[in-house]
Amino acid sequence: MPIDLEALQASDWYHDDMRQVGVDFADAAQVATYDARQRSGDAAAAALLAELGLKAGEVFADFGCGTGVLACQAALVGGEVHAIDISAQMLAATRQRAQALGATGVRTQQAGFLSFQLPASSVDCVTTQYALHHLNDFWKLVALQRIFAALKPGASFMLRDVVYSCPPSHLKETVDAWLRWMQEERGYSREENVTHVRDEHSTFTWVMEGLLERAGFQVQQARYARGVYATYLCRRPG
Repeated sequence: MPIDLEALQASDWYHDDMRQVGVDFADAAQVATYDARQRSGDAAAAALLAELGLKAGEVFADFGCGTGVLACQAALVGGEVHAIDISAQMLAATRQRAQALGATGVRTQQAGFLSFQLPASSVDCVTTQYALHHLNDFWKLVALQRIFAALKPGASFMLRDVVYSCPPSHLKETVDAWLRWMQEERGYSREENVTHVRDEHSTFTWVMEGLLERAGFQVQQARYARGVYATYLCRRPG
C-alpha cells in the first residue's frame, strides 16, 4: 500500500530537504566549476534524452538539475520542462543557460525531492543524477513515491547516482580507488569526496533496487560502473 504522502508531509517530523548536504552548491565557485567536474555537456545530454525517448510536447522534470544542461536540452527538444533544485544559485545558472540557448519552456522550482510541487500523473519523464543520496533510505522511499505519483502511467524515470555495487568485502579498496579517481580525473579534493562517503547517504544496489520496486517502479535496466555508480531505467506501470 502506498504511503499517505499528504499526511506524512503534515507531520512535525517531516524532513527538511532544503538544507544543503555535503558540497555547498550555494558557493559560486562550486557552481562555476560544476559542469567541467561533472563532464556535463550538451551533446551527452541530448543523447540521453534521445535514449529516454523524450518527444516534443511531453512534460519533463529533472531533480537536482544543477546548471540546467539536461533541462535546457529537453526544452530544445520541445518539452515542457521543470528544472528542480534546492540551490538558488544553480537555478539562476539554469535560467541564464536557457536564455543563452533560446530554450523556452524551462520552469525553475527551488525545491527538493520531499518538497517539490507537481500535479499528480502529469509528467512523461523524470530524471535525477547524483542527488538522491542526500536522503537516507527512509526518505529515499518517500521521495521515490512522490516521483512515482507525479508520473503518468507508463511514464519513464531515470535514476543515476553513487550506489555501491561492489561486494561488501571490497568496500575499502573500491572507495579508496574512487576517491583517487575523482581527484585525478574530476578535480574534486579528497576531502570533498570523503565527505560524501562519511556524511551522505549512498546505499547499496540491492537496497536501491528494493526501494524502487517498493515505490512501484518496474526496473527495466540497471547499469553499474566502478563499483560505485549505478543508472536505473524505470517506468511507472500503465
